[in-house]
Amino acid sequence: MGWKRQGRWNSIASANSYRKEKLLEFFSTYDTTEDILVFLRLVVAIQICSHADEYEQLITGLNENYSLKDWCFRRVTPARTFTDHIMMTALVRALEVPLKLERLNGGGSAEDNIYTGPGVVSVTLLYTGNHYDIIYPRAPSAEN
Repeated sequence: MGWKRQGRWNSIASANSYRKEKLLEFFSTYDTTEDILVFLRLVVAIQICSHADEYEQLITGLNENYSLKDWCFRRVTPARTFTDHIMMTALVRALEVPLKLERLNGGGSAEDNIYTGPGVVSVTLLYTGNHYDIIYPRAPSAEN
């Protein structure tokens, strides 16, 4: 048992840091990220179409020639298109992830800024007017 105390394993990264490194490497490739975003867009489209009564009233321009499914096909599922408030709400409701939304220029009501779900808000997004960014919590300082 003396080998554990000799620092033999000090040069090897912890399992936790190894996992973080592998996750970062995995998500850093464009193809992987694009696939994940396509999947999330499909989740949003399914959520919206499955709960049409909730979302139809929020989307302007729907009629007998332009249905909710058409809107999802044209606005939600295509890659590299902007996501709006309706889509973010659908994603949070589908994944049941509580989310707080901060706006760069302020504005909006408190109800507009928080998407509720079960549990404590653990994800905060910054909306800059045409883009969402994840806001990471500040790491505790080494002094504390």
